[in-house]
Amino acid sequence: MTRNTPPPNQDEEDNAGLLALAASGLVVGALTGLVGSAFHLALDGARQLRLVLLAWTHAYPDVGWLAPVLLAAIFAYVARWLVGRFAPQASGSGVQEVEAVIRGEAAPMRGVVLPVKFVGGVLALGSGMALGQEGPTVQMGATIGHLWSQLFRLRAGEGRALLAAGAGAGLAAAFNAPLAGAIFVFEELLRRFELRVAIATLSACSAGLVVMRMLIGDRLGFSVPPVVVSLFPGYFFFLLLGAVIGVLGVLYSRMVVAGLDAADRARHLRPEVQAAIVGAIVGFVAWVADDAIGSGEHQVQAVFDGGHTFALIGIVFLVRLVLGPLCYAPGLPGGLFAPLLVIGSFAGVLLGKAMETLVPGFVPPLPVIAAVGMGRCSRRSCVRL
Repeated sequence: MTRNTPPPNQDEEDNAGLLALAASGLVVGALTGLVGSAFHLALDGARQLRLVLLAWTHAYPDVGWLAPVLLAAIFAYVARWLVGRFAPQASGSGVQEVEAVIRGEAAPMRGVVLPVKFVGGVLALGSGMALGQEGPTVQMGATIGHLWSQLFRLRAGEGRALLAAGAGAGLAAAFNAPLAGAIFVFEELLRRFELRVAIATLSACSAGLVVMRMLIGDRLGFSVPPVVVSLFPGYFFFLLLGAVIGVLGVLYSRMVVAGLDAADRARHLRPEVQAAIVGAIVGFVAWVADDAIGSGEHQVQAVFDGGHTFALIGIVFLVRLVLGPLCYAPGLPGGLFAPLLVIGSFAGVLLGKAMETLVPGFVPPLPVIAAVGMGRCSRRSCVRL
């Protein structure tokens, strides 16, 4: 008689598969942290060069404005040309593209998306476009996850998990927030909880943050002073603020969609030319008021620190309200999340200052209002566009 071979233990196979997936998540996260850190440092360098250039051009007020206008137009043109020529999937934020891949509605990102998104993002964001770095890092992380699964010919389910994990690690690296990256995956990309994706995502976010902090340090995204908010009237004010920010979020979303529709209708102008026109506008705004351009983190921190007048906050708010959809319309590589933080925080402070004049003592501290407005606006609109 032959001895029957016992069937393999299914639990052992599952445990081995989960360990392998966790290990792959660590590698994908580490690579995403490396790329995200390089992207962050490149943007910091570009911003410093822009400030030096602007300081130099102001010494020649008659013709100095031409330099930022022309350079921003050229950078925007090249960034959009790279996208159109080599990787149309790298257009815009990239978050929507990742969502479509996960739902099975689009083909996975090709490897060329990675360098195009990196170089194009540095050119676009470095020139001062009102776009965020989180969109590019999310898509680059997702691309890394897909390439890793392709390299080792992993199963479709594991490839999907690593793609989502890379996207989460990209968001975590952009904002130094590992839990935010994991929540982003389940709330926005998958819209449900899956164990295998959770293991890969938590591994990737952890590894990505370790690498990022080793390279650029454990820097806070925003520093908010300690404050105390009373239950009433403080929290009652937040109900009013939430309603106002909700309406503003809808308005901003429609402005972004309207900008995309207008760019699509202007087919007589190539996308690169549209991008160059927007770049020229941003370059001129930079020469007039550099504090009004860019992804927005510095503007938000300035609001937290206080000292801005009501008029200045109102002007910057209106400029950013128009500039964000304008920069996104030509399909330049850049995110929507960070610019929304500026809109939400500035709108909150504007409402707070107005209410403070009408009803003294009713309004919570302005830094708290800015933080709540920032979170509410981004939650309403950022990745649903």
